[in-house]
Amino acid sequence: MVVAMKWLKLISVIPLICFLVITNIYQDPANIFHDESKEIAESIVDGHAAYSATGNGNEREVKHNLIMVMPDETDCIAVGPSLVMCVNKDIVGSDSFINLGVSGADINDILAQFGLMEIYGKKTKRVILCVDSYSFNESIYAVEGARNAPLWPYTEYMLQILNGEEPVPVYFNDGQDIKVQMEQAFSISYFQASWDQVIRNRTYAMSDKRWGVVTEGFDGSKPYYGVDGSWTYAASYQANDINYVLQQCAGYDIKTEFAYDRHISEYSKDVFEKLIAYLTNQGIEVELYLCPLAPSLWDRLEVEKSHYAILDELTEFSKEMSNKYDLKITGTYNPYELGIKDEDFYDSRHVRRELMGEFFDFYSKE
Repeated sequence: MVVAMKWLKLISVIPLICFLVITNIYQDPANIFHDESKEIAESIVDGHAAYSATGNGNEREVKHNLIMVMPDETDCIAVGPSLVMCVNKDIVGSDSFINLGVSGADINDILAQFGLMEIYGKKTKRVILCVDSYSFNESIYAVEGARNAPLWPYTEYMLQILNGEEPVPVYFNDGQDIKVQMEQAFSISYFQASWDQVIRNRTYAMSDKRWGVVTEGFDGSKPYYGVDGSWTYAASYQANDINYVLQQCAGYDIKTEFAYDRHISEYSKDVFEKLIAYLTNQGIEVELYLCPLAPSLWDRLEVEKSHYAILDELTEFSKEMSNKYDLKITGTYNPYELGIKDEDFYDSRHVRRELMGEFFDFYSKE
């Protein structure tokens, strides 16, 4: 009788587990099982702006695939975190421009992208390199390395080049992580996100189209990639007002993001200088972009300035690199030096695209 009850309980649970797994794989809000990155990248190169239907595509894989299919030669590329993602060809002043920025990009992401460009023979005349705390705060990128783990072989490839070693060949990695897929298939938290998607769409059924081309009349409900790989935020995010910005500034985790009582990584400084030297030795013009903080966020750091040295140290490092390698510096972390206001941001860190040309000169210094 006891054994029968145990079997009955097990049998009753199996349908629930099946429902959870099927929902996670079918709905797939983070595109872990249905990655549309290749199609989006190809659409961009074909001259069509594109978006993820879930609004949560794999940015790193999109840019991975974009590097593979982008023109063999470009006038300019932009690399770095989301702070640089809104820079587009109009702001740069060249139709031959590709934006390779991804959210939360750190030193390993940046190296991986240059490693990919080396492998696929992609050349550029100019690089806009966003210098941000993400790449110099080792307490962040050492912990959050899982985000760029699939691209790590390309990071190592570039590190070997920068260190004067013969790089070990890298075989194509499509970004699929079987371990992650198995974990998320049975994940309750992923099921919650999947079910939220069902509720939001008011249907369990999904279109087979997990991505789309931005056509005339597009309502802007989804963020999308432009024809140069740059990013346009969803209309709802663009509508953020100053109250939202102030809220974001007040809640921003400055202790983690700006390395409370820590200094910038010597390892990062060494790698960045090697990268800059490598690029400039090839005749590539390098421009350093320092994106300002919203004034209210900057003010929070100023109150405890003695505990936050990282932005001052990054400024000095950038100036040192500029003097040593004759680099142009665009922007500054201090918003008051630019006359930029809280209302000129989408949130505490991201400057509104329509104002970037007003505050920053991304044109070549040549």
